[in-house]
Formats: sequence, C-alpha cells, structure tokens
Amino acid sequence: MAQSITHACTNCGTPVPPEMRFCPNCGTPANAGAGYVQNQPAPRPYTEYPQQPQPVYQPASGQQSYQPPFQNSQPAPAYTRPQKNSGRGILKVGIILLLLLLLLGASGFFAFRYITSRNRNIAATTGANSEITPTQTALTTTPINTTVNYASVDITIINAQQAKSFADDTGTPAQGVVRLNLHAVQSDVNNVYFTSAPMFAYPESFTLLLPGGSKISTGGYKDISGPARKGDQTTWIDFPAATGLKVDQMILQIGKDTEEQIQVPLTGHADISQYQPKQSTPNLRVPFGSMFWTLKTVVLKRSDSGTQVDKGLRFLVLTFSIDNPSTEGSIGYPPDYIRLQYGGTTITLDQSVVGDAAAGTTNIPGIVSFQVPQDTTAATFILLPGHLTPGATSQATIPFQIP
Repeated sequence: MAQSITHACTNCGTPVPPEMRFCPNCGTPANAGAGYVQNQPAPRPYTEYPQQPQPVYQPASGQQSYQPPFQNSQPAPAYTRPQKNSGRGILKVGIILLLLLLLLGASGFFAFRYITSRNRNIAATTGANSEITPTQTALTTTPINTTVNYASVDITIINAQQAKSFADDTGTPAQGVVRLNLHAVQSDVNNVYFTSAPMFAYPESFTLLLPGGSKISTGGYKDISGPARKGDQTTWIDFPAATGLKVDQMILQIGKDTEEQIQVPLTGHADISQYQPKQSTPNLRVPFGSMFWTLKTVVLKRSDSGTQVDKGLRFLVLTFSIDNPSTEGSIGYPPDYIRLQYGGTTITLDQSVVGDAAAGTTNIPGIVSFQVPQDTTAATFILLPGHLTPGATSQATIPFQIP
C-alpha cells in the first residue's frame, strides 16, 4: 500500500492532507513547488487557477486583526473557487423594471383620479350635470304677453319657449322643457301696513297644467323667489313637458292650493278679466265728532300688501281722507274705532294706515283693509265714538256697494 505523506503549503505553511488538492487556509494548489516522497501516488490532474491576492481585513483603530481559525480535527472538503452568480444580477434588473412600471402605473391612475375629481367639483360648483358644456337644442317660441297680479306683483308672461333642453338649466330632465319668460314688478300702491312685502317662491306657487289636466311642478328656474316691494325682475321658470305637446293647449296656474288661484291659458289671447281688481269711487262724506271723513275708493281684489288672499275670500281695501277743522287733534288707535259690517257680520280691521288728524289739518290720508267673502255685494263702514275723537258722541256710518 502506498504511504500517505502530509506536506506544508508553499504559500502559508499550513499542513495539507494528501487527499486535498488545495490549501484549506489560502487555497494554493497543494503541489505547487512541493516534492513528494518515495512511493507517493501520482496526483490527479487539475486545472490551475491563477492565484488571487487575499483580502486583508483592516480593523478599526484599537482593534486586533482578525485571524481565520485553523481547524484540522476533520479533513476539509475539496476546495472549489466560487463563481460569480450572473442570474442574481438579471433578477435585480427585472425587479427594478417592475418597480418602475408599478410607479408609472400608480402615477397615471392618481393623475386620472385627480382630473376626473376636479371636473366633478367644477360641475358641482357651476350646477352643470355634465363634464362637457351643453349646447342649446332647437326651440320654438310662442308670444304670450299677458299680465296678471299675484301677491301684489304684476307678472307679465312674455313668451313660452319649447325645446328638448336648455343649456342654462341642468335641473330639468331633458325629455322636453317648456320655459316661461317673465317680467315681475312689485309695486302695490295700496300697500297697507307692511313696509317690506313678503316674497313668494316660484316652485311653491307656479304649476303647469298639460292637455288632459296633468299638473307639472316647476323644474329649473333663474330666481327662486319673486321681487321685493317696488322691485323689478326679469326671470324664467322651466317645466318638464314632452316636446310633442302643444304650448297653446297648456295653462299656467299661479297660487298655492290654499290661496285664490289664477289660471292663464298660454294661447297669447287669453281672457283674464275675471282676475282684475274691481273698484268704485263712492266719495261719500260724513261728520264724525268735530271731524269729517270722506270715503273715496273701494277696491275688491285677490292680493294686498304682498299677500294672496285665502281661497273663497277677497281683500276689501278702502281709501279715505280726514278733515279736522277743530282745535283738538285725534290720536286714536284705528282698530279701536273702525269696523266693517256686511250682512249680519261685523269685523275689525285686517290692516290699516291712518294719518294723524291734528287740529286745523285737512285731507289727511287713510287706508284700511278687510277680508270679506268673495260673494259680498254691500257693506257699511263704521266709526265708533269714545276713542279720543273730539266731540264724537255717536257712531258714524258710510254704506256702499261692493263692485
């Protein structure tokens, strides 16, 4: 049997077992520069790798240098110099490309979300229901030019326009729209008591009656409410109605269900005389104490002081003048001494404005308002004594006919 001989590494002097081809400490080929003793088997062929300088660990200041441990309790396995892992580099490149693709995709997604969200916010702010500016569809116009009085506002229906939709109204469904262009003026010359008349709301008070009797509520509108006292307003209101319906067969109804309503056929030549106020001029003069009261006008109407009368009633508005040639003035409170009698019923004032009839004054204006049943035809104006009226010991009465 051949004898095993251990020899030292020619590079670092570490003992190298005969079965190892490389130094277990530095990796130098075991037979580099070394002689074998007699009867040693011939070494197996190998491929010699060029010797590489070994890296030296440089410790930080104050530390001892690191010495690799020497282990010889067991034979070390044959040493094979490691090769670089080219697959790991390709994997790193692939991961980087994937991250870039994910980043670009996320950026595009959030950019799209931002743009669409911004468009929705703009649409919500402007009232538009589309991200694309709508265009006006073809329309037809029917002249109306009819004026009625509602809640002390003279409302002129200028014309009616019919189209599939209107570009400035996104609140009415686009299956067909009837638009009424209006001119409204609040100028009640007989405004009693109120210095600022209340304003009505178009959606609550305006209804469109279609052929067959169907009632359509207001859709879109330019102004939600009518003008204030002495105000002037040009506006429009829209109703959803199929384009196949004829405007001249429709009726505009004005007024709440609890009020005296007005119906205006949209024919352009409707007879609305029944809704006009009725007026008479009694010019009746009576003495009351040391004063003289003259009833000048009597007006029967459906609205007064910015209010539409309740169903089945009428406002009865009386205007008069007071002459006080005496040396004493009157500071009485009108609801205390003014009454109205019709049939067997006596009522107090609803509203009034009566000037101070100071001593020696003439033509002091006064206006009073009552609510009476719509079928009232005659009434009596009554002044009661005992309420700071100079010389008044008995009541004064002025009977009149209601127009």
